[in-house]
Amino acid sequence: MILSKFVRVAASMLLVVGILLPGVSQSQQDDDSGEPITVIHRPIPPESISQVGTSMSIQIELRNTYDINAKVRLVGAKDGRFIDIAFPRGALNESDHPTFSIEIPSPIAAMSYQFVVHQRDGTLSSSKKFIIKRDCIQNFKVSVPEDAPNSEFRKEVSSLIAQAKILERDTISLESSLRLLEDIKSSLSN
Repeated sequence: MILSKFVRVAASMLLVVGILLPGVSQSQQDDDSGEPITVIHRPIPPESISQVGTSMSIQIELRNTYDINAKVRLVGAKDGRFIDIAFPRGALNESDHPTFSIEIPSPIAAMSYQFVVHQRDGTLSSSKKFIIKRDCIQNFKVSVPEDAPNSEFRKEVSSLIAQAKILERDTISLESSLRLLEDIKSSLSN
């Protein structure tokens, strides 16, 4: 345990020394295998998707590089709307692979996405396409029997209840997005 911490600290110090010493190029700091940077990602299983509108975490790990400043984007569609999100700076994990994470509001029904990575030679490459889909979609509807007294009034009230539930769900999603924007704003001002 202590030895592995010592090895990590020593490796980090060597990396810092490599960055500070003249004559050491960025390509020497990266994995010089010449392989393209690849993305490792495990999509969220349907049963683990958070409640509609609340934040969910998307995490990736890069291979064939040690660069925590690599440019990575998530591009796709969430509930039929285009999304394009840049990942913030990453961090090295226990295996010394750069990991990147973002928080986004969870989809109502489904989300399809892939990752676009800026390679060292300036080209772009994309990962395979990932899809997360809820097992069931929250649909708010109140049934009123046709033969009930005041059925027209009850139908109108049930329609308003359903619309209120949908608005409540949308409000939660917008509040979650606002919190994310405030976090981004505060991180940019630091």
